[in-house]
Amino acid sequence: ARKLRRFPKVSVIIPARNEEKIIESTISKYRQNYNPLEIIVVVNNSSDATYMLSKTLANKALNFSGRIGVSRARNEGAKVATGNILIFSDADTYLAEGAIGKLAVATDENTVSVPLGRPQERGLRGKLFFFYKNLGHRLGFYKSAISGVIVCGREAFFKVKGFNEAKKIAEYSDLIKRLVQHGVTYKLITSAYAVTSLRRFIKNGYIKEYVFWIKWRILSLFGRGSALEDEYFNN
Repeated sequence: ARKLRRFPKVSVIIPARNEEKIIESTISKYRQNYNPLEIIVVVNNSSDATYMLSKTLANKALNFSGRIGVSRARNEGAKVATGNILIFSDADTYLAEGAIGKLAVATDENTVSVPLGRPQERGLRGKLFFFYKNLGHRLGFYKSAISGVIVCGREAFFKVKGFNEAKKIAEYSDLIKRLVQHGVTYKLITSAYAVTSLRRFIKNGYIKEYVFWIKWRILSLFGRGSALEDEYFNN
C-alpha cells in the first residue's frame, strides 16, 4: 500500500441532528494540537441551532433540511473532505488529547483503525460497560467501532463506495467488514481513546438497550431486523 506522509491531513466528519447543546463542545474537543486538520459537520433534519453553530465553528458545515440518515450524512461529508485520513465520529463523541496524531500515524491507505473507548459520564456502570467492550476487542472477538469513531484512508473508503446508505444502525460494522473483504487491514489502536456519551443507555436503561441489540442481532440473522432499525432510528 502507498504510505502516507508522517503527518497526513485529517478530516473529521461529524453527522449531527438537533445537537445544539453539545456540538460546540464536540468541535472544540477535536481542535487538538494536530495539523493539518479540518472538521466537517453534516447537519440533517435539524430544527435547532446546530447548523448555525457548526457553520461558525467547523471548517465546513453542510445542511440538509430533510432526514437523510446517518450513513448518507457521513458519505456527504466524505465527498467534501480534503484529508488523506478520514475520521468518522458521532456528534456525542470526541477523541482524547493526542489521539488524532496516534491514529493518523497508525493509519495508511490499507488500514481501518479504531481506538478504545471511555465514557463521558461518571459512574461504575459506564466504566464496566467499556471495560468489557474494550476487552472483547482486545481479545479479537469483535472487529468493529467501540465508541462511535472509526478511521480509514480516503482511497480505501471510496474504493468500497463508503457507507451503505440503506444501513440505519451498525453502519460502522458493515463498512469495516467490506473494507476487510477488499484487503484492508483492521487495527485496534490501544494507545488512543475515544470518549463517548452513554446518553441513550442512561435514557432508555442499560438492560433495555442490551435486550434491543441482542434481539436485533438475532432477527438480522433471518433478514428481519429492519423494523427494529426503524424503531431505533426514530428514537
